[in-house]
Amino acid sequence: MTIQNMLKKLGLGIIAVAATLMVSLPGQAAMLGTAQIHSNLGGGLVFDQNTIVQERAWIRAQLQSHGVSDAEAGMRVISLSDNQVHRIRQKFDEMPAGAGAGGTILVIFLVFVATDLMGATDIFPFIRPLEK
Repeated sequence: MTIQNMLKKLGLGIIAVAATLMVSLPGQAAMLGTAQIHSNLGGGLVFDQNTIVQERAWIRAQLQSHGVSDAEAGMRVISLSDNQVHRIRQKFDEMPAGAGAGGTILVIFLVFVATDLMGATDIFPFIRPLEK
């Protein structure tokens, strides 16, 4: 086995490990208390039903204005608890759109770099393919 073949395999291995780590890094584990689980399921707070109906209609309209179909927006809003609807309505403008897209873009970039290194593509002129 030549040094170039070893470097090629090492490079591909590093890219595979980096891609795997990027996909798996955001996960976190923590203990949840009963009160926290209960509040996430919509319990705990009691909301005025007229307010909740108005908030659901507002959220549905916002989803539709952002390109979500009427049927899909309705299904999404129906699946929310009253507590979730209230929190979304309060913080709608603060919520990030497309959060986490940086990791996806980086993985795609690494795939293109790997294919350039293998000589399968010639996307980046600054990358020279590894010789066989």
